[in-house]
Amino acid sequence: MSKYWSELTRGLVPYVPGEQPKVQGLIKLNTNENPYPPSPAVTAAIGAFDTQRLRLYPDPNSDALKQALADYHAVSRGQVFVGNGSDEVLALAFMAFFKQPRPILFPDISYSFYPVYCRLFEIDYRRLPLNDAFEIVLADYPADNGGVIFPNPNAPTGRLLGLDQMRRFLERNI
Repeated sequence: MSKYWSELTRGLVPYVPGEQPKVQGLIKLNTNENPYPPSPAVTAAIGAFDTQRLRLYPDPNSDALKQALADYHAVSRGQVFVGNGSDEVLALAFMAFFKQPRPILFPDISYSFYPVYCRLFEIDYRRLPLNDAFEIVLADYPADNGGVIFPNPNAPTGRLLGLDQMRRFLERNI
C-alpha cells in the first residue's frame, strides 16, 4: 500500500502515544480517564435515551448543538464551530490559520500533536523552552510570528497562565 503514499506521507513520523500501562485499577489521566463514575443524572438520561435514534445520522450542521452552545456562552450561532472531536478541530485550525510565511511558535513541552500537524500540513515551527518551573514565558514569544499555540493550562505540565497574562500577551500580538 505504501507505494501509493505521497512524498509528504512518506516523510511523516507517526504519533506515538505515551505509555499505556495495563494495571488493574490504574486511572490514566493522560488519556482523559475519569476516576469517578457518571452522575446518577447522566445514568438516568442514558437509560431514557431512545436507541432508535442511533440508526440515524445527526444534523450535519449541528444546528441544535451550536444554538445551545451559543445561548450558554451568550454569542451568536455563527460564532460557534463544532467538529468531530478536538483533534479534528485542532487540525482544521492548523490548516486555516498557521500556513504562514513565518514559523508558528509553541512550547517545547506541550501537546505532542503540534509538531505532527506542522509536518503534516508543511508548516514551519519553532519550539520555545519553558522556564525552570515548567512555565510558558510569554515574553519569549516575539510578536513577529506566524501564530502562537499552546493549551492553557499547558499539557502535560498543568501550568496555568492567568487571564491578565493572556490579555497582555494578546494585546501585544494583535
